[in-house]
Amino acid sequence: MKRPASAETVVAIGSVVVFTAIVAGLWWRDAQNRPVSERPLIVLVAPASRLPIEAITADYERETGRRVELRFGASEDILTKVRLPNAAEPADLFIPADDSYIVQAREEGLVAEMRPLAQMRAVLLLAKGNAKGITNWNDLLRDGVKVAVPNPAAAAGKVSRDYLTRTGKWAALQPHVVDTGTVTEAANTTKAGDRPAVDAAIVWDAVAAGPAYRGQTVLAVPELEGATGRIEVAVLKQSRDPAAALAFARYIADPNQGLNHFRAAGYRVADAVSRGEEKK
Repeated sequence: MKRPASAETVVAIGSVVVFTAIVAGLWWRDAQNRPVSERPLIVLVAPASRLPIEAITADYERETGRRVELRFGASEDILTKVRLPNAAEPADLFIPADDSYIVQAREEGLVAEMRPLAQMRAVLLLAKGNAKGITNWNDLLRDGVKVAVPNPAAAAGKVSRDYLTRTGKWAALQPHVVDTGTVTEAANTTKAGDRPAVDAAIVWDAVAAGPAYRGQTVLAVPELEGATGRIEVAVLKQSRDPAAALAFARYIADPNQGLNHFRAAGYRVADAVSRGEEKK
């Protein structure tokens, strides 16, 4: 028979609960009272832009002294965070892997302004060593071939699945699909040890061009030609420092500053961005 907790145990547990509540309350008060200029800018960003955004952030912090906190997640997941912001730490900027997510946020009245950054195209990243000898789309449909496709919560997964469904290619591929999380997770399945978990992965071309996959074969197949992602940065209405948020968005979208990192990482910078146009 289970013995009841002693009075000392109950008091100890109660003390821990009270202490935790006090600490949380002090943290909340500190977060609320901290000057806006001392708070880090919070950026919700999809992993597809990790390399350039991390480099841009490092430059911006060094040049301005303003701290920036990057919070990565699949595009659908970070859209949910835009819709349901943390009251103590609302986000300032939103950078999903496709502008369709920004369109949704804008239609819901959550976006103050957005600027185009770059474009990506879905490609096939072949497994390290390409043991199955894959050279084209039809090779993916052979017996025993496995293809990693990001989860629909990730832009690469949603865009590629939707496009392949519209073009009548998804049904034949689906039996070979290994559902993965983000585009980075899908890409990583192609290089896991001596025996990769899959034979190919559908990922963004800019991701496949990253240093982590150097030496692996990338196929830009016609079957994925229309599966493209357009990266934009959105300034959110929930931002507590909209002027600073806009300043960082401008820095990211500047052809001579932030966009240099997108170019260097293999992204195709949008023509509208190069002309300095902005969307409001």
